[in-house]
Amino acid sequence: MIKNILVPVFCMLIQTATSQISSNVNPTISQIQSLLQGNGNVITGLTITCPSGAYATFNNGAPALGGSLNSGILLTTGSATNIAGPPSGFASTDNSSSGGGGSALGNALSGGTTFDGCYINFMITPSCSTLSLNYVFASEEYPEYSSGTINDVFGFVISGLNPAGGTYNQANIATLPGTTTPVSIQNVNNGNANAGPCVNCAYYIADPPGLVYDGATTVLTASTSVVPCQQYTMTIGVWDDSDGIFDSGVFLDINGVACSGYTNSINAAVSSSTLCSSQSVTLTANGGLANASYSWTSSSNGNLMSTSGQTVTANPIASSSYTLSYNDSTTCVGVGLQEIVDITFLSAPNFSVSSSASGTLCTGQSATLTANAGVGNYTWTPNSFLNVDNAQSVVSTPTTSTSYTVNYEDMNGCTNSAGINVSVSVCTGINSLTGNKNGIEIYPNPVSSKLYFASDFNFINIKVYDQNGRLLIVPVNTDYINCSLLNSGVYTIEFKTDRSTFYKKFVKMD
Repeated sequence: MIKNILVPVFCMLIQTATSQISSNVNPTISQIQSLLQGNGNVITGLTITCPSGAYATFNNGAPALGGSLNSGILLTTGSATNIAGPPSGFASTDNSSSGGGGSALGNALSGGTTFDGCYINFMITPSCSTLSLNYVFASEEYPEYSSGTINDVFGFVISGLNPAGGTYNQANIATLPGTTTPVSIQNVNNGNANAGPCVNCAYYIADPPGLVYDGATTVLTASTSVVPCQQYTMTIGVWDDSDGIFDSGVFLDINGVACSGYTNSINAAVSSSTLCSSQSVTLTANGGLANASYSWTSSSNGNLMSTSGQTVTANPIASSSYTLSYNDSTTCVGVGLQEIVDITFLSAPNFSVSSSASGTLCTGQSATLTANAGVGNYTWTPNSFLNVDNAQSVVSTPTTSTSYTVNYEDMNGCTNSAGINVSVSVCTGINSLTGNKNGIEIYPNPVSSKLYFASDFNFINIKVYDQNGRLLIVPVNTDYINCSLLNSGVYTIEFKTDRSTFYKKFVKMD
């Protein structure tokens, strides 16, 4: 089922790229718990039993999964990274073992031997009488292995008090609507060539657009009756059956396990979820009733300034997690609703500054200074002798030694600074100016007015050039050059004698 698709119109390519489903692998426990906890419930004690890379959060899922399921949690038996389509058939790079093992629960759900299990366990206390969860089950086993013994499964298992009497003991509520039939490869398909026979194919989508999996269910809802304010244990997971290839995945809706019909909702928000340094942030509880109570706790680096109220402040010193607990007349006594919000600290950008000059500059010479950082904003101080002061690379033409500092702000708003010193000498690197090398002596050097010269040679002519090689008109006498009208800088004298041509450098100072 390998497909080659030509899209001749460039704008269609852009639309596909910007609207495809995306994933973020290995979210934290607090992130999963926050996404999973729906209105009217409190989830605690969540654990993850999945290989690294097999679980993720996802966004922009509506085009591939159905309009009512746009973001949430993804559990897979393979890789949760490359999930955007089109369907890949047997060419999928996702068709390999995730490295996870099977489980007794997975075996019980599939009726066989399972591999590559990925599942979460948690306790949940509802404030209502009906729990529900929207989801999509998808698999690479489709359609070729939809008849036979391979039976990759998804399970939504609950244990606790049954309001109809007795208890639930790992009862799977991920079943087809109005039945006790579990959702699986063998129970939802349209034959091994998508041409029949139909097995509950009203809930089956062949080659789901925008999804790498070759088949998927429609958006389904798992639900069950519960006793309000009682605690239940739940497991949600997906397993490969019979072998560890041709992976399957389950997409769980955001705010997944919710109380049906429960209208009172809360949300915890932070004024800035990413920080570059220690600073004050505001935490706000949105929603709830007027007579409600709000309490906050934080991880060790959170530094809450207060712990109660709809709005509080904190001064985190590192990445932190904050938990909002909410109670009102509709929630269970002693078990408030909870929302979790995270703050991530980003590292300050580290960089250095380099110079095009290998050593000390002579007065009038230039050097290019470069901040070795990335895209962002730059400010150089002081701006003395610079051509600009707000670029990554600047040109300095100093007359005195200067220490520069460049302040850099990256695309995340994080800042840092680095410095460089530019040394200047009036005579650096031309020690040979004095002395009678090559039979010609010039003095004094540096000079302010008259530069004397002496030699055993007979001069044919004497010319003076600036540092750009331009010939200057300078008064030359029999034994000196009048430099009083020259600007400060470095100059070159060309002495042409009856034997050869010699060059000497001198420095003019005011």
